[in-house]
Amino acid sequence: MVNKTQLLRRLMVLGCLLLLCVGLAGGQLLQLQLINGESYVRRSASFLTTTSTVSAARGEILDRYGRAMVTNQTGFSLVLIYSSFWEDKQDRFEILLDLAKRVKADGAAAASGDTADRDTEDGTQTDTDTTQDTSGAVLNDVMPISDTAPYEYVGAEGDTERKALSDYMKQSADTLSLKAVQDAKAAANTANEENPQYDADGNKIDQVLQIDATTLVSASEFISAMRTYMEDSLGMQTGLSDADARTLIGLYYSMRRVGFNNNATFTLADNVSMDLIAYIKEHHQQYTGVDVQSEAIRKYDTTYAAHLLGTVGAMFTEEWTGTKNGGPYESKAGYTMNDTIGKSGLESALESYLHGTAGSRTVETDLGGDSITDHANSYAPKPGDNVITTIDLELQEVAEKSLANYLAEYQRGGAAVALDPDTGEVLVMASYPTYNLENYNKDYDQISNDSRIPELNRATLGLYPPGSTFKVLTAIAGLEEGIIDASTTYTCDGTFEYGGVKFTCNNHDQPMTLDVTQAIKYSCNVFFYNVGQQLTGAHLENWCDKFGLGNVTGVEIAEDAGQAAGPTERDANRKNNPLLREWQGGDDVNAAIGQSDNLFTPLQLANYMAAVVNGGTLYQPTLVKSIKTYDYSDVVEEEQPEVVGTIEFSDATRNLVMTGMSEVTAEGGTAATTFADYPIKVGGKTGSAEMFELSDPKDPNSAVIEYTNGLFVAFAPFDDPEIVVCVVGEGAGHGSSVAPIVRDILDAYFAEEEPDTVESVQSENTMVP
Repeated sequence: MVNKTQLLRRLMVLGCLLLLCVGLAGGQLLQLQLINGESYVRRSASFLTTTSTVSAARGEILDRYGRAMVTNQTGFSLVLIYSSFWEDKQDRFEILLDLAKRVKADGAAAASGDTADRDTEDGTQTDTDTTQDTSGAVLNDVMPISDTAPYEYVGAEGDTERKALSDYMKQSADTLSLKAVQDAKAAANTANEENPQYDADGNKIDQVLQIDATTLVSASEFISAMRTYMEDSLGMQTGLSDADARTLIGLYYSMRRVGFNNNATFTLADNVSMDLIAYIKEHHQQYTGVDVQSEAIRKYDTTYAAHLLGTVGAMFTEEWTGTKNGGPYESKAGYTMNDTIGKSGLESALESYLHGTAGSRTVETDLGGDSITDHANSYAPKPGDNVITTIDLELQEVAEKSLANYLAEYQRGGAAVALDPDTGEVLVMASYPTYNLENYNKDYDQISNDSRIPELNRATLGLYPPGSTFKVLTAIAGLEEGIIDASTTYTCDGTFEYGGVKFTCNNHDQPMTLDVTQAIKYSCNVFFYNVGQQLTGAHLENWCDKFGLGNVTGVEIAEDAGQAAGPTERDANRKNNPLLREWQGGDDVNAAIGQSDNLFTPLQLANYMAAVVNGGTLYQPTLVKSIKTYDYSDVVEEEQPEVVGTIEFSDATRNLVMTGMSEVTAEGGTAATTFADYPIKVGGKTGSAEMFELSDPKDPNSAVIEYTNGLFVAFAPFDDPEIVVCVVGEGAGHGSSVAPIVRDILDAYFAEEEPDTVESVQSENTMVP
């Protein structure tokens, strides 16, 4: 048994050991903090370890035969780091303006093709050959205001960037002392309390959100307010020229749009030249916080299909944290706030496939910015998946050229859509006027200010009365409802009276007694007035729904549902516009010939006709044939035809309307001039539709302009249809005026030799291990 003396001795030894350990640790801390502390601080400050995201290349987009439409090329961007470039930096605006001028000069030199004409610091010029893409550096200024005075807003009221600027004005109204906006917000808040408004679903409408601040403050007033604020509160230098002030205001606004902060960088410019990169690197001490990043940027291998391919761009705050454009991206794996994302078209619709997975790179540098080591925990990015579309690029080219050739004289617009009636695959989707995606940013002001609205994809977002192309549906409805049969005839003398109103028909030269097939051939209004009167709008609405008219088709990109004329749709419209009259019998008559409230997209019209000619199967149109991994080694998704509805109508009914449409292109038919001698039998239906618009959309009292659209929906070969084509020409006057566009598309379709398959192209693109 251990006695007390031994226990005390052991405790004393343990205590001494403990004191020795504490002493040693204290000595080390003393040496670290007091004796060598300053040395260690200097040493730690001389190194910086940074981890940066390495963006993944987006997937490629190809046509149905593997022909490249959108691929990638290596480019370089100038990226600003908030903590080292912007935060608490006294000379930030001076450096920013210097960089902006250099970027503009770089872009101008590339545009002129003179890569040996970029200024250096001392005014001398470089003489460096480069294989860099010569489309030129692009400054990331997204403010929709012209670059030079007198300042004007760019783009139409309500478009994406105008709306974003309006939101910024409302948020900053107090800061910028925008009294008109302050007053409008106050009035709207009062109205929210005293006179609330509700949408069709009964949800309360925030009337502040309905304010378009760009209609209350002129572009010049906004520039002036921003300049005053930035000079007084942010330290922007005074005495700048208007051009330099506009440059800085635009860049500051763009920084705010992307949420430039410690967690988010700002891409000042894309596609900068090697000359400018070399200069920035050489003068890196002057440009602290300016990083040069190598990235895969979009390369457009075609000048066609701009609307369906779509655009990409920097992510904005409302996309990162809000629901706009597929957001919030902050909650999605693989995204950072600095990412480039799809903004429209397939680039947006297939973002989750095309985006890829970012990598990471950890680098240790000294204070001079020189790299010391690359850390082992870096990992490579994984490119996005590749999309094989249903589009035939050569056919798309023919369609776009033909639209421009035949519609330019009308100074409006139009669209063409071609479908495979047995699958719903979209072979052509063309909208006129169009633009070149390669030059989209450079030409943005010109595109946005074009009164014809080139950015509008008329194939899926353009809404048109179908005119006489609708008579095929009226005929089917009348036959199936028992209103008419094969022997039913009506005599047309050019007029039809109903309710004291005379409705006219000018589609044939002399009085005729016609049955349903002849009425389709000659597009007789009076025949279908009679059918519509007995059928009524309620039944026409039902048949429109069966054929997908007035409903979204489900195609991958943005589309409008349009509306089918009838009492149900009229009642819904009257809730938002009480001045509209109730549905009346005269509307039944007008709706039957494709007028009244009928508004459909060209894609809907093509899909409706596809369902007619294939015997009643309504497919969901698709632009995607398959999706494959970045190296084409595996199939991610293989699209299959998707049936969204089956329309029941008899073979006898189909035969009657098909016979009528075969006569449209035969001698005496409304499209005979174009197709009577065509080597392949074509069926179809022409149409004309009256349109009315205000000469000044902003002034409800301005003069009304009337014009007539031309439409033609066709299919071929008649006995076994392989392709359905719909063309709409705004202001073209008659379907016969746009029939040559259909002919051009069919010429190309039937003359085209079978190209290499997509599999053979993919094998060429497969990455070598």
